[in-house]
Amino acid sequence: MSISHQILDGHTSDVNWVDFTGTKLLVSASNDKTVRLWESDDSGLFKQISLSPLVGHHYGVNCVRFSPFGTIIASGSTDGNIILWNTHTGEQVVKLTHDSGGGIRVCSFSPSSSMLASGGDDESLVIWDISTRSMIRSLADHEAMITACTFSPDSCYLISGSSAGDLKLWDSKYGHAKCLFTTAEAHDLGVLGCDFSSQYEVNVSDGPLQSFYLLASCGNDDLVKLWHVRGGLKSTITLSHSLKGHNGNVNCCRFNTDGSLLASAAGDKLVIIWNPQNGVLVHKLEGHSRYVTSCAFSSDNKYLATGSNDKTVIVWNMSDMKDRDVIITKNGSLDESSAMIASGSNIVSDWTLNDVIVWLERLDLGKYSSVFRENSIDGIELVHLTNDSLLTALKIDSLGHRNKILRGIQALKNPLWQHINDDAEDNSSMPNELCCPITHEIMKEPVVAADGYTYEREAITEWINNGNSTSPMTNEVMINELLLPNLNLKTLIQKYLSK
Repeated sequence: MSISHQILDGHTSDVNWVDFTGTKLLVSASNDKTVRLWESDDSGLFKQISLSPLVGHHYGVNCVRFSPFGTIIASGSTDGNIILWNTHTGEQVVKLTHDSGGGIRVCSFSPSSSMLASGGDDESLVIWDISTRSMIRSLADHEAMITACTFSPDSCYLISGSSAGDLKLWDSKYGHAKCLFTTAEAHDLGVLGCDFSSQYEVNVSDGPLQSFYLLASCGNDDLVKLWHVRGGLKSTITLSHSLKGHNGNVNCCRFNTDGSLLASAAGDKLVIIWNPQNGVLVHKLEGHSRYVTSCAFSSDNKYLATGSNDKTVIVWNMSDMKDRDVIITKNGSLDESSAMIASGSNIVSDWTLNDVIVWLERLDLGKYSSVFRENSIDGIELVHLTNDSLLTALKIDSLGHRNKILRGIQALKNPLWQHINDDAEDNSSMPNELCCPITHEIMKEPVVAADGYTYEREAITEWINNGNSTSPMTNEVMINELLLPNLNLKTLIQKYLSK
């Protein structure tokens, strides 16, 4: 199967990064110190627009990203500058620099469009406020150059990776300068890229709020890796699967808009398209003559742009990939044959009523077979079941059984997205109100601040002493620095710990 493509010439040196906004506008960054904009016409051909190139950097441009609404372009360079550009006029809005003045390697907007993260040679990860164009804070926990960063789809968390090979998870919702979790050896020879899938899950049925995400990362070990990221009281990053297919360092990995495909670009001159739901290699794209450095999907998933050290950008027409059903196995195994049951199909939408009954029995919930039969729940109906329909239409009163069915359906949709069973030391059942919103740990000396929230005394004191005059929870200015002991809560904590 061949995929038609268009080669865009214009850069005079290596193309380091590409990004899309919408369906027609593409941006690229290069070692030739320029940022270039390309737009497709009605026939689908991309041409450089009149505003291009955007000139303002003094050294090579390492990264470039559109804001979620496409109104701002952020570019980061070895010259230490992050320039925000007006997409419509091409004018510079502001220049931002790390305190060290070190080179910028990566940047990423939050999906909420309120924040920008940047990382570089100075080993620091900086979060910027887009509305005020000012630094919110600098996170200095890495011990090597930061080579990757990305926000979770709900903007609550931030992942960063470094040339030392580690991945770190940060709380970006409240702007806490605290690393929640570190995977020290995510990629043996260094992380080069990471990206969150747009698909995620929030679970409140088992106690305090927990959220589950799918993260892809890539690195100098020639691998693409898929990770389960859990946010909440016990935040974790857990390896799900390693995707093997490249024979060179993997420089970039990006999900498409709906998370159904994952693209990776590598030093073997290849771009590989993966199915992130089962880890299967879908297609290899060959067209570049040197390292492929970057990749990005258009918002309608029709196009995939790739940049390379061969000084070109290639736009691939993904519509040429033949329409296909997403293969969804029943047990999450990469051995799809093991998912076959009565009908011989491993495509859930093709399941018959009998297939669904077999699946239900495998969940040890065969007692509900009759009600599933009475309501003709085949594969199509199964994937659309909700907690409300299970309770009201199918009359499944047991909350535990409803949750088990819903988790099973979620696993069918995302076989690699399995929630990890924690050991006996898991404290996820700990009441959320007993934990400090800054440290996410149970409080020893709870105090009430001027914003009305309760914190661990040491944590909120450090927050204030660092020059913060706003609430960690609301970002509104606190009228004073008075901290009052929360004696009632302290008593509850002591009772809880004594159980």
